[in-house]
Amino acid sequence: MGRLAEWHGIARAHPAVTDALLAAALFVASLLPVNPPGGGLSLAAVLLAAIGSGALAVRRRHPLPVLAVTTVSVALAQLAGVARGPMVLTVAIAAYTVATRADRRTAAVAGLVGALAVGAAAIATLGVVGPDPAVVVLLLWIGVAVAVGDAVRSRRAYVAVLAEGARRAERTLRPEETGASTEPAPSLNRLDALVEGFSTGQPVRWTVAGQPRPLPTAVDVAAYRIIQESLTNAHRHAPGAAVAVRLRYDPEGVTIEVRDTGAETSPSPGPSAGLGLLGMRERAEAVGGTFTAGPRPDGGWSVRAELPAAEEQAE
Repeated sequence: MGRLAEWHGIARAHPAVTDALLAAALFVASLLPVNPPGGGLSLAAVLLAAIGSGALAVRRRHPLPVLAVTTVSVALAQLAGVARGPMVLTVAIAAYTVATRADRRTAAVAGLVGALAVGAAAIATLGVVGPDPAVVVLLLWIGVAVAVGDAVRSRRAYVAVLAEGARRAERTLRPEETGASTEPAPSLNRLDALVEGFSTGQPVRWTVAGQPRPLPTAVDVAAYRIIQESLTNAHRHAPGAAVAVRLRYDPEGVTIEVRDTGAETSPSPGPSAGLGLLGMRERAEAVGGTFTAGPRPDGGWSVRAELPAAEEQAE
């Protein structure tokens, strides 16, 4: 158990590396025949396996597009008669990822579409009319994946609520003490963990453009805090709404954009909303940057910050 927990901790600390290794392992496994001895390995089989498995490397950032790519690649492989090994696992893993990061309705619809596409391709390939056991097994794989992913999402949200309650209680039952904090310093290097924490309550997608590079400490902290406060506001005032975080590096600095699609029923913003915007503006201006925020024409809210950090200023 100790060794398993250690590996789990390493995987959580390096999600991008973990997903890349998973993609590579499934690519190799997808080249194995289901019923050996099979025919020769075709170019189509290799390409479709590479596309479907390789998409899993970015499953956390783009869960829905990855599910679409894996579903199409598996369905095409089945229709072409080149589906080899556990290619269907790529669809199941992608469906699981969607369920852990999207709301229940989105996960259910996406999983159903993926299952129907793979099932229809399997039926066409096998030439069966009724519910063939092999097709039923394929559908069960995807259905179980969605159910497990939804359970994981719910558990993460529950644990997050308990942890937040414990932190608040500790701050009010214990007086502030002097001494160094053991919490990791705010930094864009921890952006993946920050987004993952908010993804337990609502779908959050984030992208990075340009070439990431070390930033001056003040700019790095300001950028992290602006994203953190933007996600907090979205979670508080637009619960369940889809949120998109975009981070762009250029030679002059870094640009942050956080957008949400808006809540179905708009809750009344409290005083904390204005204070949060004021705090983000002050952080941006403290490092010589600019900050804008406001409602979007098509609904929702948008936050944008431009922070100067010339390449030669990086520390």
